[in-house]
Amino acid sequence: MSLFTKSVLFLFVFTVVSWNTSVLGEFVLITNTLKGKEALNLQCISKYHDFGLRVLNFNQTFHWKFKPSVSGDTLLFCSFQWGKASLVRYDVYMKDRDEGICKVCLWYVKEDGPCRQESKHLRCYKWN
Repeated sequence: MSLFTKSVLFLFVFTVVSWNTSVLGEFVLITNTLKGKEALNLQCISKYHDFGLRVLNFNQTFHWKFKPSVSGDTLLFCSFQWGKASLVRYDVYMKDRDEGICKVCLWYVKEDGPCRQESKHLRCYKWN
């Protein structure tokens, strides 16, 4: 599949997912964008669910949907490891930080920290 076709398909899926968030909940998508193109090991956990250990090759994405709790304590965090790097962690969704900012939270994992798509730019953070 060509890069153009993949891009169009991704935009289509993103549009459909964005349109459906009011009915389906919120979404988190995590993409491996490590410069060294190494495989990314990740494990994401919430208070109620462990999504298991995943391995993402370069440019692969792991995603899930959820509904934030009414009590406001929704927290989703992931642990990441690649190559010989140490295990790092980041809170990919915190209701008090992210509600109203990202119904579809697109995260791009880089060596120095995760970056989230915000409108037309990436906002990068340091690991927890």
